[in-house]
Amino acid sequence: MNFDLNACHIRPAKPSDRDDLIRVSRGIWGGTDYLPRVMDRWISEPWFLVCEYQGRVIACLKLSLFPDQVLWFEGLRVQAKYQNRGIATLMNKSSFALAEQLRSEGKVRHFEFCTYYLNSESLHLTQKLGFKVVETFFQLNKRGIKATQEPKILPKVDLSAFRHLGRFIPCSWQSVHHCPDALPFLNKYGRLFQTPHATYYLGGAHEPSITLLDPPGPELKAELPYFQYFFGSRKSYGIILPPAFKNSLPLLHQLGFHFWDHEEAENMLILSL
Repeated sequence: MNFDLNACHIRPAKPSDRDDLIRVSRGIWGGTDYLPRVMDRWISEPWFLVCEYQGRVIACLKLSLFPDQVLWFEGLRVQAKYQNRGIATLMNKSSFALAEQLRSEGKVRHFEFCTYYLNSESLHLTQKLGFKVVETFFQLNKRGIKATQEPKILPKVDLSAFRHLGRFIPCSWQSVHHCPDALPFLNKYGRLFQTPHATYYLGGAHEPSITLLDPPGPELKAELPYFQYFFGSRKSYGIILPPAFKNSLPLLHQLGFHFWDHEEAENMLILSL
């Protein structure tokens, strides 16, 4: 296939791009990409960029305004047959130029994003732009169990629940600064829930996951039906473990939580510029 990178055009997404965006998302994470579920909302918001080539959209990237004047980068996708042709670099450079314009206008102060620790292409491209890792978390998955139990849903998110966390509060694979300005976001895209033993945060604008807010102990086994309640019987789900609770990893493994690969690494990286 003859491909001309110079013929690519970066522009804002529009409703007529839906079919092309669905095509772009195919094959991402084994066909479970969240892009089809959020693209209508993203199209209606500012700063959802697409790459058009020969009349079709072949890539996309979203910038979103987060609390504390953070511009959040997410949703970088390149259609499979066009990967490794410089399109991701082009998307990053174009979005970075827009980000710098927004910062010069005083609309944002920080550029941030979250990625998997083995996403070498994304890390390479963004670190060349000056991004640095500023926080890490453990993300583990678990195959669902049959039993479910309804927990107590708290009426609103209170920052005191996140007392063991540092500068960042994860909301699944998004993250916000640990500050009062983040409360509307945390309430909109998540909730605190209580079980007989602890309080947890279920968060995620795209795909929810549970953040452990206190060091887990042996009673965690009895908590699993409460976790399962939010996902449905036997449905798999993910949890986020702050690095301060690293000593709990053997317990989590005993209960069936596992990493995507075999290495026990802090696999959720937050980068900032």
